[in-house]
Amino acid sequence: MKKLPSILSCLIILSSSAFTQNLQIRSVWHFKKGDISQDSIQKIIHRKQLFLKYNEVITLQFSPSNPNFTYFFRIPHTEKFNQWMEIGHEPIVQIPALEGDDYSLEICTNPNDKKTIAKISINIAKVIWEEGYFLPSIIIYVLFLIGIAVYFFSLYNLRQKLKLQDVRNRIAADLHDEVGSNLNSIAIFVELLRRKSPPELLPILDKITNNSTESVQLMQDTIWAIQAKNDDFQKFIDRMKGFSTEVLAAKGISLNFENQVDSSRNTLSMDARKNAYMIYKEAINNIVKHSKATKVEVKILMENHQIIIEISDNGVGFDPNQATEGNGLRNFEERAENNEMRLNINSVKGIGTKVLLEIPLI
Repeated sequence: MKKLPSILSCLIILSSSAFTQNLQIRSVWHFKKGDISQDSIQKIIHRKQLFLKYNEVITLQFSPSNPNFTYFFRIPHTEKFNQWMEIGHEPIVQIPALEGDDYSLEICTNPNDKKTIAKISINIAKVIWEEGYFLPSIIIYVLFLIGIAVYFFSLYNLRQKLKLQDVRNRIAADLHDEVGSNLNSIAIFVELLRRKSPPELLPILDKITNNSTESVQLMQDTIWAIQAKNDDFQKFIDRMKGFSTEVLAAKGISLNFENQVDSSRNTLSMDARKNAYMIYKEAINNIVKHSKATKVEVKILMENHQIIIEISDNGVGFDPNQATEGNGLRNFEERAENNEMRLNINSVKGIGTKVLLEIPLI
């Protein structure tokens, strides 16, 4: 802190030709300290230097060479004092607080002849914010703070993601261990009841068995969607292809599966992945149950930052307006709306059906 006054100071240098024989310095008045002593004035004249702290103002009073003269002064290259300004018969000049730079104070009696009778060279030391390195330093400091903020935010975000993944994995494990075992137990008990039940109860037991089987499959799909290890887009593609290949092959339906999306650069949220897979799965099941198709084509591509899944068959087709409930179209629409996905179903009787699902990327 002891060096601060020297940094934030004004240095006034009086040149050897600063005063003529007829114009001598009489007094120096300091804006904050008042009059400067005669000894200090002589030292100023002798050393040709005057030190001031930043933003301090001094007033110089000269002894007039002729009381009838009218004096003028100017400080070139300044905004307010660039032109000659009258100061009366007694030359008293207040040096204002100027920005750090080199200046000169000029005094004359006739501005027209451009002849000065006194000239003082002034050098005002720059304060820290006037230095060339100050603005770059501030910019670097701000960028440093932004970098620190981004780092801690990224670290916090990573920790939150890791916590979420841990929660998802624990939920998936609980579903598999608890719910899965209970559903399997229901299926076993139903089979035991079937052996001892009268014929009229068999349809009810078959219904229970089918519901249990569907619940197990739904639970497995939910567990797959929840597990963090399945967030990879390629695993989503592999599961779709694996399911459709197995189901369609069992019914003798050929499958052409084509993926045009770079799996390493794209990803879906957990909910979008689950609902998209459920829609895809329901579409394949409807083809198997109702279409009487012999060929199915699946295309996965990307347009306008969207994943597009196209499922088409050469089956008998249907009228979407008359078969909404039977073909599960309402369930399609609800799942699509949950993740702002767009679903378009186009079917023509005798030609086939095409399901188009558009999934926005995260």
